[in-house]
Amino acid sequence: MEFNKKAIGALSSIIFCVTFAAHAQTGPTAQPKNAASEAPKPPATPDGNRQTPPPSDPATHLRGDLNHDGVAESQLQIEKSETVGPQSEGSADEKLGEPWPWAQNAMLGDLFGARSGLQNAGITFQGSATLDFINVLGGAPVNGFSMVSLLDANLSGDTERMFGLKGGEVFLDFQSAAQTRQLSEFVPDYWGFDAINSYGSFTELSQYWYQQEIIGDRLMVKFGKIDSNVDFAVPCTGTNFLNSAAYFPGALVVHMPTFPLQAGGVEILTKPFEHFDARVGFFDGSNNYINRTTGATGVNTGSHGLGSFLWDNPGSYFLIAEAGPDWTVGGHKGKFRAGWFEQLGDTQISGVNGNGVGNGPAGTYAYANQQLFNEDPEGLQGLEVFGQFSWSDPNQNSTQWSMMLGSQWQGLIDVRPNDTVGLLWAFNQFSGNDTLTTAPGSSETILETFYNVQVTPWFLIQPDMQYISQPSPDSAQNIPGAFVFTMRLTFVF
Repeated sequence: MEFNKKAIGALSSIIFCVTFAAHAQTGPTAQPKNAASEAPKPPATPDGNRQTPPPSDPATHLRGDLNHDGVAESQLQIEKSETVGPQSEGSADEKLGEPWPWAQNAMLGDLFGARSGLQNAGITFQGSATLDFINVLGGAPVNGFSMVSLLDANLSGDTERMFGLKGGEVFLDFQSAAQTRQLSEFVPDYWGFDAINSYGSFTELSQYWYQQEIIGDRLMVKFGKIDSNVDFAVPCTGTNFLNSAAYFPGALVVHMPTFPLQAGGVEILTKPFEHFDARVGFFDGSNNYINRTTGATGVNTGSHGLGSFLWDNPGSYFLIAEAGPDWTVGGHKGKFRAGWFEQLGDTQISGVNGNGVGNGPAGTYAYANQQLFNEDPEGLQGLEVFGQFSWSDPNQNSTQWSMMLGSQWQGLIDVRPNDTVGLLWAFNQFSGNDTLTTAPGSSETILETFYNVQVTPWFLIQPDMQYISQPSPDSAQNIPGAFVFTMRLTFVF
């Protein structure tokens, strides 16, 4: 199907507006993760069990079994839209004609008919702006305030509607992030207490990939620059929790290629049987590389393209695979996944005596979630519980094992059916090997609670409180538990 002139004009207008808005936050590139201190955070995609409009993968948000054209989707496609990590949430497209501001899902609505024109041509535009106002109340090395921001705008194209290629999808994700003060100055925790912490300021094309159905909808292949936390190790549906512990296991904190260090890679997503999912990913692992001779470290994949994955890789790759069943009992969805990961090549490590070179690591993880009840046909309101566990060789990874349990309830108060309340507990046990961590044998415990208020479908206010029992990877600092209060504002445009 060919683009019409109106759709092309609308696309040009949106790209111009997004580029113009991004200039205000342009800054230096985020630095690679440090295995000894901060961990990367995943931050931005969809949402399956909360009131905010859907995710970066726009697959299924009108009903659990229909896409935005009213066409029945496969279970794999449905699951793809539900198991996404915490960045890139965007606006739904089913309420463009409703009154503004109380009924439309997007702040901009269908401005000049641009959004609907694009959708008619097979292109979905989505975006959000998130502001976190963080106040460390006590117990941290430094008490104080910081503001963290993330602008995310993405385009998804259906290749069949665009130019007749059935089963294909093109995805572009633009992100601009900034912060007024490094969060590690306040709470140098391991897991990452704010999922949109960019560890610096940057403006970049964070993801660009192509996905193609190979055998009907039972086998899909994705290639490009990818956030691996969209398709792997995502125990929590939704993006309300601030702490990274809600989105990936502790054993994957340092090495997983996710926000702000998305990387080149290829994924194979399969549904070999009904109600059973299996997938594998092979990614650029250069973020964690160190040269044994010179001490030079690998490139920052978040600010680089596919070169370090395809032709300029030093032998550093990240492998991950997971599989497991899903089920629906009495209208309540649930699933379980077990996975394995491994970092290949020489890897930078940091311990009591400074930096070094290690091998690996490798490890396993598992996660599950279950709706206990849902109060509407779409399954958006109700109570969900979830959890994860991970383990890794303590002689290869700074984390030996981790565990997380959480729950979130949308519509707890009858008169506020679109508000969500959540509670999370997480624990991370550090390795006893002092060459891998500055806190050998120590641990980190996290408690988080929030209440997300949907003011309009495109504007949300969320107060969030966290307690972190050991807010430093250096146990010698003997820092007591830190209390962190955050006020999050989310605008979906």
